Amino acid sequence: MKPVIDVHAHVFRGIDIPLKGYLLSRTYDWPLKLAAPLVVPVIARCVRRRVRAEVPGFVCRAVLELAYRVMGPGYRRWAELLSQQDLAAVAQRLVEEFPGDGIGLSVPLMIDYEYWFRNTRDVQMDAQVAAVASRVVAPFAGRIHPFAPFDPARELAWRMRLPRPDDPPDGPAEPVSSLALVKDAVLHRGFIGVKVYNSLGYRPLGNAEVDEERRRLFSRIGRPRYRQFRGCDVDVVLEELYTFCVANQVPIVAHCGSDGIEAYPGASFTFGSPEHWRPVLRRHPDLRLDLAHFGWSHGLRYADVRRRRRRGGNWIRTILGMLEEFPNLYTDVAHHEVIGGEAERNFTEDYRAMCADVPGLVQKRLLFGIDWHVISRMDGFEGFTAAYARILGDSGIFTPSELEDFFGGNALRFLGLLPLGTPAADGWSMNRRRLGEFYAAQGIAPPAWYTSTG
Repeated sequence: MKPVIDVHAHVFRGIDIPLKGYLLSRTYDWPLKLAAPLVVPVIARCVRRRVRAEVPGFVCRAVLELAYRVMGPGYRRWAELLSQQDLAAVAQRLVEEFPGDGIGLSVPLMIDYEYWFRNTRDVQMDAQVAAVASRVVAPFAGRIHPFAPFDPARELAWRMRLPRPDDPPDGPAEPVSSLALVKDAVLHRGFIGVKVYNSLGYRPLGNAEVDEERRRLFSRIGRPRYRQFRGCDVDVVLEELYTFCVANQVPIVAHCGSDGIEAYPGASFTFGSPEHWRPVLRRHPDLRLDLAHFGWSHGLRYADVRRRRRRGGNWIRTILGMLEEFPNLYTDVAHHEVIGGEAERNFTEDYRAMCADVPGLVQKRLLFGIDWHVISRMDGFEGFTAAYARILGDSGIFTPSELEDFFGGNALRFLGLLPLGTPAADGWSMNRRRLGEFYAAQGIAPPAWYTSTG
């Protein structure tokens, strides 16, 4: 029996990200689209005050209650998670949230948005990584192994000795190398991969083509000093990341959906298309890459893709084609809206059609990921795992063995957790070796998912 592995989760609080920019970047329907610029800054300030154990005032309480009534009870759950004072308490919720799903390993993806939004977070990125390592990775004894964040803008600011976004022009230089932070986290702190977020304002490669878009973005958010980052500079640091990842068998997860966090509306289509990853995978064919969210957007069905009725809908078809071309490419199902009878029926039809279009391929490259705690906004999110068991298993689209691979077996290959001694041509195992050394150094008894797969 293969372990259940959630490859796409999150453990962060409202003070760990630029919360106002994060919330304003999301897509809202009318009339919330008009109200968001006025209400979101208040919500962000209130949540951050709660994290700092400050008693919220009347305005905070009133605005939050109004937001919960308008957006639904899921937003109350999410706000409570973002308001947690202790990072370990968020991690504890993660391991307790799905008691019947048998998840042996959760993989939270850390995120670094600071350079791309107007307001920043309260906790420096190196301090966040240290906190996750000490408060989450070690104490949870093999149940949680995160991905470290990489941001080429932070790396370039460090190399060019430019101040951080909220510091004055003559302030101290950025003290953190994003690449060094990744290397230390993966090689020494129990992290097992890297998270990148292209829709913030950079492509995986070929950034000279979008220099003007990125320069306009930095001007629009009041950070003109970063206009000096050239596309060739961005490509250089990204190439160094990919080279490190291949040499050390470190997988990458990239956000790949036209919904979610964007530098500005539509930025995903400029920076985040799966097509932009082709040059990387051709140059680094051994790289393990997960194009997260399977290119989905809100309300999109594969039937729409076949009829090409939706802008961006071709991302799903593009990813399917890329899975055929690149044997080390994967995709995950995080945050897909599969809850509910109609949604299950639609997804069942769509997966049946996909598996007919590319026989045997989806079964080998599809990864299970829930997107907790962001998905907690959705009513019934606790049933995510059971819904997929019905959609893929009960329907007969996946065999029992293929369903086991979806829930964990594919993740073992993607994450580099195959048994030691596995030939390099058959898959990666260096993460498994590093974790074994980490457990020994920390005095941690290897967890069940680890010992059962050795």
